[in-house]
Amino acid sequence: MIAVTPADPKTGYRCVTLSGCDADAFASHLATSLMDIVYLIELSSGRLMITSLVYVDSDVTVARQTTVDKALPQLVLLSNLTAKRTLKRAGLPLWAITVERLKRIPYETIAVLDQRDLLVEAPDVVYIAQGNTPE
Repeated sequence: MIAVTPADPKTGYRCVTLSGCDADAFASHLATSLMDIVYLIELSSGRLMITSLVYVDSDVTVARQTTVDKALPQLVLLSNLTAKRTLKRAGLPLWAITVERLKRIPYETIAVLDQRDLLVEAPDVVYIAQGNTPE
């Protein structure tokens, strides 16, 4: 399952969440395919880790660097506040902590709207689709 948020109005970033596949390999594939920086944000209980994956054109490789590795407080409220502040300081949207609250819309619905020229991105949704990740 792959879910993609609309573009953030300030930064233009999108958030992609995955289930059932290797997020690290998929992030490397995205960085190579887009020839751009991809941020891998891992938010688990007690830890926030942000890794940047940068496509290096001369080597045709992906360079990775951990930009944030921070322990979070045990209380959920304080943990979310710390994660929010850290993401803001890094210039990243807050989707890592709000993505679960977005409405889920199947990609098939989006495809139909796009064919009819009725597609408008909504800021409170996440588009989901089943897919195969490249090896």
